[in-house]
Amino acid sequence: MSLPSSHRVLSFTRVVVFILAFFVQVTVRAWDIDLSRRNKDLQKAQGPGSQVEDVTPENLVGSFFESIGPTQEIVILNTDKGFVPETLRLKKGSTYRIHVVNVNEKEKNVSFILDAFSEHHGTFYGQPQEFSIVPKAEGIFSFQCPETAKQGRIVVIGNDEVRKPASSSK
Repeated sequence: MSLPSSHRVLSFTRVVVFILAFFVQVTVRAWDIDLSRRNKDLQKAQGPGSQVEDVTPENLVGSFFESIGPTQEIVILNTDKGFVPETLRLKKGSTYRIHVVNVNEKEKNVSFILDAFSEHHGTFYGQPQEFSIVPKAEGIFSFQCPETAKQGRIVVIGNDEVRKPASSSK
């Protein structure tokens, strides 16, 4: 009794698959991520004289979990006269959720650029753009709107700095 041709093809296919699976060795390699080239980019973003720690997967995971904590909400308005507030004072290591709202009726489609934190957003009239930042280094960083030539700044202070009163009366 002979098998129909479709069964012979099916049997042959099974034999070939078995031979391939049994005798052919498949080498699987894990992906290696080389982040060493990013150190130069990070130094440029942080400015001259800044030290950049080695970027490794362990450091990335550690920095991810250390930023968990209370988040402060900040609203920046992009008006026809400039940003309100024009200067933000932030603490190093704290988490901030920033909402940028374009309320400029003359320029209804403009950009918001905060290069030091790699934040670039298109802001449309009345629609808020949101992003989070965790300042890692002290310093003064600028944000800008290139279409209107307006700019503001973020002053990052250390956690140990105490805010002094504006004036003392005696």
